[in-house]
Amino acid sequence: MDLVVTAAKHVLLVVIGLLPIMNPVSMAPLFLSLTRQGSAQFRQQQARKSALYAIAILVAFFLLGNGIIALFGISLAGIRIAGGLIVLVLAFRMLFSGDGEADTVKGGPDAIKRAEVDISFSPIAMPGLAGPGCIAIVMGYGSQIPADHQILGYAVVLAGIVITGVIAWIVLAGADWLARFLGEHGIQAVTKIMGFLLACIAVQFIASGVREFVHSMA
Repeated sequence: MDLVVTAAKHVLLVVIGLLPIMNPVSMAPLFLSLTRQGSAQFRQQQARKSALYAIAILVAFFLLGNGIIALFGISLAGIRIAGGLIVLVLAFRMLFSGDGEADTVKGGPDAIKRAEVDISFSPIAMPGLAGPGCIAIVMGYGSQIPADHQILGYAVVLAGIVITGVIAWIVLAGADWLARFLGEHGIQAVTKIMGFLLACIAVQFIASGVREFVHSMA
């Protein structure tokens, strides 16, 4: 019984460590703006796929992270810069797209189908939910598992990753309610605001990655 309680406490610690970095609440307006031209069913599908992809990415880096980095000769700094560039491109599209873009939905079922672009893996799952910060955290957890409790340690971290992903799915699935609350003009306003904030986040990602590169070279 004591072992179960201890394991549950450590699972909670993993969730507490991952959730603020993943921050699905901050991803909800972005998710909403990228899926606003799709149907409610499409948004639910994208929310579910985004959470599953995020879980898969974090599990892969948790189990194979050091090997992946060594195999491809990349670093967390490189991942951070690449993620920042992806987010920056997306932010510019959100900032400088015309408001008339949403009118493509009026073209009927074919226009709606064209608007329903799969954004679940990139940019929502990566680098959104499962970004460099979360990857670094799960790899750090992996390095701290004691040798005499490896099976339990891996189970604890994996459970924490899955629970965090489920929370992200619930938050993103709730973006449909946010869409009804804001309306079309409200969504457009949120899109512009999120575009600016994403541009700031992207620049911070890139600057942090460059700084890490400089420190590693020094």
